[in-house]
Amino acid sequence: MLIDRFIPDPDFREVRELEIEAVPEEVIATVRQADLRDPVISTLFAVRDLPNRLARRLGGRGGRREDVSFSNIPDAGPGWVLLGEDPGKELVLGAVGRFWRRDYGARTVTAEEFVGFDEPGYLKLAVSSVAVPRGYDQSLLHYEARVEATTPDAARRFRRYWKVIQPGNEVIVRRALQRLKAEAEWRECVTGALADR
Repeated sequence: MLIDRFIPDPDFREVRELEIEAVPEEVIATVRQADLRDPVISTLFAVRDLPNRLARRLGGRGGRREDVSFSNIPDAGPGWVLLGEDPGKELVLGAVGRFWRRDYGARTVTAEEFVGFDEPGYLKLAVSSVAVPRGYDQSLLHYEARVEATTPDAARRFRRYWKVIQPGNEVIVRRALQRLKAEAEWRECVTGALADR
């Protein structure tokens, strides 16, 4: 997997797999384009981002909800970068930061700088979506998030932070994957119907 190039030996790993009735190319296209937000996910993100939203409003800078997909996370999220892609099969995004901080402690790096980044006190996060063919018009979506700390102190801070956010993260990932499944299967149905005409 491409993610192995970026974080081969993580301090933390989260893996989810989901059967989807769509070909891998359709699954990855959906991963790239689907809006991952729904009312529950938006609420959880709003709670996490409340201090930042208040600061923006007090500073006279408004904000509006924007769609969030894997294709626009590098433009919209703090410090995100496209690390690699195997078209129609795998997509890997990454971020460097101190995610426990109110502003996420984002550090902008390029894909080329990501692997060698070792500034003390930071975390490197890589998120991979891989679609593996399973039978006729079916795929297994393998989602994996890996975290590597640049120092033991950053690893300790992340473990404390993870204990707090883990329940919310569980809901977000589960709902986002179900959204991806539903949209990929709908797209596959429409694409298949159009191809049969």
